[in-house]
Amino acid sequence: MQGNARENKMGVMKIPALLYSISVPIIISMLVQALYNIVDSIFVAKFDNVAGTAALTAAFPVQNLMIAFAVGLAVGTSALLSRSLGQKDKKKVDLVAGQGFLLTTLGYLVFLAFGLFLLRPYVISQVGANSLLYDYSIDYLSVICICSFGVFIQVVCERLLQSTGKSVLSMIVQLSGAIVNLILDPILIFGLGEIPAMGVRGAAIATVVGQCVAGVVGIVLNLTCNKEITFRARNFLPHLGVLREMLVIGIPSVIMQSIGSVMTFSMNKIL
Repeated sequence: MQGNARENKMGVMKIPALLYSISVPIIISMLVQALYNIVDSIFVAKFDNVAGTAALTAAFPVQNLMIAFAVGLAVGTSALLSRSLGQKDKKKVDLVAGQGFLLTTLGYLVFLAFGLFLLRPYVISQVGANSLLYDYSIDYLSVICICSFGVFIQVVCERLLQSTGKSVLSMIVQLSGAIVNLILDPILIFGLGEIPAMGVRGAAIATVVGQCVAGVVGIVLNLTCNKEITFRARNFLPHLGVLREMLVIGIPSVIMQSIGSVMTFSMNKIL
């Protein structure tokens, strides 16, 4: 571990250069993440400018909350992993990485349960029932929530790469998903050849497919390029002490990032 720590740029590069090399790809990654909903909105507006766009507006608080959970939990993972890496504790580095994926799975289960049991009451509270807007919102959010495992895997993979200084690879993960989403959006919304037009549901499918592709790319890059981490099956089993440390860091981040969702939900109710 000591050799890896000395070779890793996080421990040897001058601070100004290190900040620049890490921060710029992360900024680009965050901009790309924000583009997911914007790209969907652009193409859905061409499909149905009124009801379609309104459905995505109603879905935004849930999507934003999902990102808040994914990023917040991953912040706990990356912070503890970076600390362990600095302490040259190879065993804990590997354990934290495994627990990060476990925590990600738990986060996904929250939104899976929401999509299965609480989605309809939420949509009714935002847009009412028995309308085209209601149908569009259900079509979009059901896919986004039930298939949200892609975004959770994507985010934790990005944070593992960032924790070891490989922010350019993290940016590649984001870009791969965004490009797939951009290509699939018009195809699935409007149809192409034998592919039927799926409208708003097609936008949701394009989004989750892009997230799943980014998740797969993230896993591959971590396995092949992230030499500071060794993935072992036993590290994916619950370790309450490590999970507690990660949640102490991650939960405040989740709460802070969730404030925007609460505000948007409240504004939608008022409007």
